[in-house]
Amino acid sequence: MTILKLLGVFLLLGAGGFAASVTVNFEKRKAAVLAGWSDLIFYIRAQVDCYLLPLPQIMERADRALLEACFCRQPHPDLTAVYHASQIYLDTEARRLLSSFVREFGYGGREELLRRCDYDIAALGQLRAKRMEEFPAKARVMVAVWMGAALLLSILLW
Repeated sequence: MTILKLLGVFLLLGAGGFAASVTVNFEKRKAAVLAGWSDLIFYIRAQVDCYLLPLPQIMERADRALLEACFCRQPHPDLTAVYHASQIYLDTEARRLLSSFVREFGYGGREELLRRCDYDIAALGQLRAKRMEEFPAKARVMVAVWMGAALLLSILLW
């Protein structure tokens, strides 16, 4: 009977470790999506600055790695599809910033588009820096909470 209890404790601790790993990886993906969006907006800015192409042609020319960095795996997505694919990894401030970028892109002249891209790149860079600064503390808390919950549950069930 004791062996089964020990096996149960190890299974609960393993489940707690797995849950901690999943939540820490989710937080890493949040920072990676912000970096991916910064790269995508920088690419769009370069295309507008050099060629002044319409958005559908810019998105057709975009490299798959740029779109996959935003966790969009569709073959030829538009900007709205990329936003919806990465929306789960965005916090409220990033969601507000990117939704306004997606809605308002294409309106105005070349200089207005370039200013908008520069603003969004800078704002996303600040958000990503803030997220990376908070990440070590969040990771420690997540691991402590999940492992503490697993340990508490195993003690209660012993």
